Amino acid sequence: MRLTLFLLFVLSVSQVFAQDAHYWTEQYGTNSMLLSNSVTGSVEDLGAVFYNPARLSLIKDNAFIISGKVYQLSSYKFKTSAEEKRTSPNSQSSFGGAPSLLAGTYRVKGWDKHSFAYSFLGRNRMDVDIQESNSSYGNILPGIPGEEYFSGDVYLKKRFNEEWLGLSWSYTPNNRFSIGVSNFVSIRKQKATDETQLYAYSEAQDVESFKNNNQYSYSHAGILWKIGFAWDHDPITWGITVTTPTVSLSGKGSFTYDYVYTGINSSSPTYERNKQTDLDMKLKTPFSIAAGLGYKTKRGSLHASAEYYGPVKYYTLMSSDPFIGQSTNNEYQSFLVNELNSVFNFGVGCNVIFNENLYGYLSYSTDFSAAVTGSNSDGFFKEEIYASTFNSDISHFGGGVVLHLKRADITFGATLATTEYRVNSGLGFPEDDSSHIFDPDAYTDVRWNRWRFIVGISIPFLDEFTKKWEDKLLNREGESGQ
Repeated sequence: MRLTLFLLFVLSVSQVFAQDAHYWTEQYGTNSMLLSNSVTGSVEDLGAVFYNPARLSLIKDNAFIISGKVYQLSSYKFKTSAEEKRTSPNSQSSFGGAPSLLAGTYRVKGWDKHSFAYSFLGRNRMDVDIQESNSSYGNILPGIPGEEYFSGDVYLKKRFNEEWLGLSWSYTPNNRFSIGVSNFVSIRKQKATDETQLYAYSEAQDVESFKNNNQYSYSHAGILWKIGFAWDHDPITWGITVTTPTVSLSGKGSFTYDYVYTGINSSSPTYERNKQTDLDMKLKTPFSIAAGLGYKTKRGSLHASAEYYGPVKYYTLMSSDPFIGQSTNNEYQSFLVNELNSVFNFGVGCNVIFNENLYGYLSYSTDFSAAVTGSNSDGFFKEEIYASTFNSDISHFGGGVVLHLKRADITFGATLATTEYRVNSGLGFPEDDSSHIFDPDAYTDVRWNRWRFIVGISIPFLDEFTKKWEDKLLNREGESGQ
């Protein structure tokens, strides 16, 4: 049973980290991170380049911001349906960096009602690399007479990284209304590998081996826009942001498939292998519209936002050319596909002013999955591979403090993302139902938590300092001319 728990453990881990169908997983800007995406109509930091570019004109001071010092602790606990005592770990954790925001604003002389900004943000990132092995001796596989040595290796990898580079513009014709646009270039790289190797050595000195590998990768570049509108009717502010679907600029990818099976009980061993590169691909993202408001009080402010993401109909990101299996003469063709449901997320937050130098924040938001339930077949050859697979909903909590100092604003805080779901899996040698290692009804309940610890700094450009140096230079020029 230890082997059963080991393999079930590995498959559970692969599901835990696969947050690939969520839109509110990341937050941007020092204060906005603590308010959990509830700032569409009230953002007051440079997270405005993402949440609502129209608000850039309402930021009082030009600033440079680095909110990149965000550290992430991911952990999970799981409970299997197996009745036997556990012999494998029931928890695991990892610690590392998290996606960040680098942004700054500037103004053009003579364009007093216009504001401009540049930004670089980590939109999505995942790096899963699980390699687990186990060996056992006994009557592990009922389909093989007697006892046997058995070993299993499972490799589960999924990596993607999506970065956005943007330029933003905002214009305010009066003190009550502004409009803005952010233009982002998105660059995404994604790779996934699902590989299993199983070996058995029987009392009859026969060797049974099985290797199955399904892998894809791609690189994609696209362009999209965020169009924002903002109104300020003190003490109420509100805004609307529309995000366009991504327009593909370029995309290339590859497929790899391996299937090798000796088969003690099979009259014909199997050997199939195919690798294709330089395949054309395209990526689709949904249209979305967000609305939010803020309400200022004497001791702080309240924030609320909601965003609707439209569905993405079933489509093919990338397809291989048809190929023939070397030993079976069967024709195969691989398809990387996706389909996303519509999603409606909302968030609420508040900040409390303890004194002029210390602000506190508290927030909550939803993060519903857009993945279509039941994606990806359990067959050895993945004819259809879904790019988005994780269909559990996530809840976000945030809190922290901001210190308003003379030369900078410093943020300390933490956010928690949490979810719980059930995994059902089965694994064994092909062509032999009696050799399945898993009970077909086995499952694991998984609890996943992601803590992020935030240390942010916002440094206003010192207008008085700049003006002082300009005056000094002018005085020197005047003195040198005398």
